[in-house]
Amino acid sequence: MNIGLFAHPLSFRERPQAQADWLAAHGVDGVRLAFSYHSGRWLLTTSDPCAVADFGAGQWFRDGSAPHDASRLQLAVLGDEATTATASLLESGIEVTAWLVGLHQSGPATRHPESALRNAFGHPYRHALCPARPEVRACAADLVARAARRPGVSGLELEAFGYLGWQHQSAHDKLGVVLRPVDRWLLSLCFCSACSERFTDAGIDVTAMAETVRTTLRAQLIDPCEAGDIEADARAVLGSEQHDTVLGVRSRVTAELVREAVIAAAGLPVSVRATSNPYACDGKSAAGLDTLAGATGALTVTDLTGDRDALRRELAAASQTGARVTAGWNLAVNRTTDEQQLAEVAEDARAAGARSLVLYAYDLAPAQRLTWLRNLSRFSDRPEAAAVTPPPPIPEPVK
Repeated sequence: MNIGLFAHPLSFRERPQAQADWLAAHGVDGVRLAFSYHSGRWLLTTSDPCAVADFGAGQWFRDGSAPHDASRLQLAVLGDEATTATASLLESGIEVTAWLVGLHQSGPATRHPESALRNAFGHPYRHALCPARPEVRACAADLVARAARRPGVSGLELEAFGYLGWQHQSAHDKLGVVLRPVDRWLLSLCFCSACSERFTDAGIDVTAMAETVRTTLRAQLIDPCEAGDIEADARAVLGSEQHDTVLGVRSRVTAELVREAVIAAAGLPVSVRATSNPYACDGKSAAGLDTLAGATGALTVTDLTGDRDALRRELAAASQTGARVTAGWNLAVNRTTDEQQLAEVAEDARAAGARSLVLYAYDLAPAQRLTWLRNLSRFSDRPEAAAVTPPPPIPEPVK
């Protein structure tokens, strides 16, 4: 089983080759490097300790290819750091997978709200493009095709290829009531023209369903109810037949989006960040693991909250599909308690047949924790790593 890291290319601005060599010395086999990403504000721990990396949503590589037909949704080119980082990582013997955050893109969603996910109240989400819209699918396929052609990229990791929800950590999001899981899911239902057409074709009265959703959410804001089982709550709101139809429509839209991305990858291996939870609206594709495994042949299942039991459940479900499975876990201090727990997570992944364990994220977790990765070599097919070289020199503080 290989050991890898998720990483943002901005983490390789300072001394990229020294950093890549350091990761290799710590036993890192592969890096899932963000070639496109949502906006963020990271407090760095390793490449430039205590620096604040504040960046927008867009892509982190430059190429000379012609824009696709829906070029108005083209992602902003924020730099070419992914190209530099890839070259350094390859020089160190580390495999590079292009990590693509697809529809979680605030730039095009804000500039073109007609392409954004639109909830039952008619409000567009400025951070989420709708996967049912043809221009969005064209943009996503174009991103995949261009990333797949980048030199040195050995595979693609697709995140946010599906429906996203209301909840989004940005701009001091605040609410003064308790939303149940079902309320968060209801706020992820899209009623744009493309989704409304899909629902209508499936026999749903879209106007009536939107009113049902609005009524439920307003009631929760006025007099909050305790959360029950999300499936039971969702069926109570929509009725069982309509509930099943809605899930079916959203699953088909997501599966079509992923299949089109695989075609655009032109033979390069693709893994999709997936979940067995049909109500997920947090960046993981929810279209049924068997369906997604059939489309891509590879699944990445993660739990970044520190819930080991949840990761085990996802691994067990993914292992039944016959797909190549990657497990993802969070190395942050509030998610991984100690080195022993990390070893146990690695054993869980290995026992479930995962090909890789990929940890989130380089330059967010404490640098000292990278030393733990060397001890995971017993879960890998490679011999133990050599003695670790010192980390790259700490650069001058940001002025």
